[in-house]
Amino acid sequence: MSRSSGSPRVAGPPAWIILDTEAVIADRRNATTASARTSTGEDIQVTLFAADPPRDSYFCVHCPGVVEADEDGAGGVKIRCSHGDLALLSVKLPGGGARHANTSDYFIYKAGLRPSLLLLQDIFDDPYSPMPLNDDAPIGILPYGGGGDEHFILAALRIVDKGTYKIYVFRSDRGAWASAMFDLGSEVCLEPLEKVIALGGSELGWVNLRKGILVCDVLGETPELRFIPLPKLLPTNQYNLWRQRPRYPREYRDVVVSGADGSIRCVEMEHQVRRVLPEMPDVSGADVLFDSDLPVGGYSYDDTPPPVQTAATSGWWRKEHLVHVDDILASDPDHASLLREMLAGDDQDGSDPALTLASLLMDVPSLSVDGGDVVYIMAKVGDMDTKTWSVAVDMERQALVEVAPVSVEGYDHYIIIRSNYLSCVLSRYLQTD
Repeated sequence: MSRSSGSPRVAGPPAWIILDTEAVIADRRNATTASARTSTGEDIQVTLFAADPPRDSYFCVHCPGVVEADEDGAGGVKIRCSHGDLALLSVKLPGGGARHANTSDYFIYKAGLRPSLLLLQDIFDDPYSPMPLNDDAPIGILPYGGGGDEHFILAALRIVDKGTYKIYVFRSDRGAWASAMFDLGSEVCLEPLEKVIALGGSELGWVNLRKGILVCDVLGETPELRFIPLPKLLPTNQYNLWRQRPRYPREYRDVVVSGADGSIRCVEMEHQVRRVLPEMPDVSGADVLFDSDLPVGGYSYDDTPPPVQTAATSGWWRKEHLVHVDDILASDPDHASLLREMLAGDDQDGSDPALTLASLLMDVPSLSVDGGDVVYIMAKVGDMDTKTWSVAVDMERQALVEVAPVSVEGYDHYIIIRSNYLSCVLSRYLQTD
């Protein structure tokens, strides 16, 4: 995997970014570079390259012996989570590092005027730490405190049995892990958990993109888990669950919390294949979905992404938009020209108002954490292409807003479109000389 040498930028840092969760191994530096030492005594430097969406952003990491992840995603440097000005990175060291062949070093990167990188020694020194057992499990991070006394919280949720969960919370001011067990009943089985979202205050939500969200106030004296069901999958995506190798849910769904109003937003894409499907509920026809009407357990090529949203405590989902790919126009001449370039040349005039995205392979929709009606989708012309594009679609206007090449090149041909992207506001805290 390789990157272009830089990312297009406008004046000032982006308000938010689409961050690649796999870092690039390269010796590149800028004003965001921060340094530290690994548990084995090696120097490590971390640099953020931020770009306005739909362009992707990424970290560059330089450390002797550390290599990029292989085609199966093993090894390398992963961005495990980000919230506010903080990001948690895991670094797989040569030979597994000083402690254990299956563990990584963990670092907190803090963006700002003086970016910093902190090795989390306490992660391993505490015998109650879940990290060696959950090396790939979703982790949440929250900054807290203030007045020069800033701290952070890490929280991991482990599935012990069907409906039984154990939460681990690390507070930097205490330097230790605490844990609690919850039994929600076998019908609330959200395995696997795929991402963590911050819902405001000290609440984090662990998301199973097919079923729902487990929410916990990680600073509460007596933490409790509550369940927010997601809208049932669209018919073709439900059918996909019966395949021998189902698609990874992040390929067609995303969930974020909007910083504009605190609502939880969900976007889903459906490839409407021409086949006879079993009779399945189709939620795209409903304008409002109440939590009480959604199943708690079980599972319940044109593209249709309908974003829906709910307030974190509202108990219902409201449909915002339902758009068919044939209705998305590239009316801007510059964007039409880029789209035509992607499609390897078309003799028509570049201002063709009927030019659509229907010829592209599209997956991995992402939503802005700042709100708005734009959905960002990764696209390719052919499944063997190494070039990936990111397209921004205004759902309200049913229009192509922007097209940009993704900076990743030469990745595994067997993966049509990579799904390791995270929406975050880390860029908001960057130095702006």
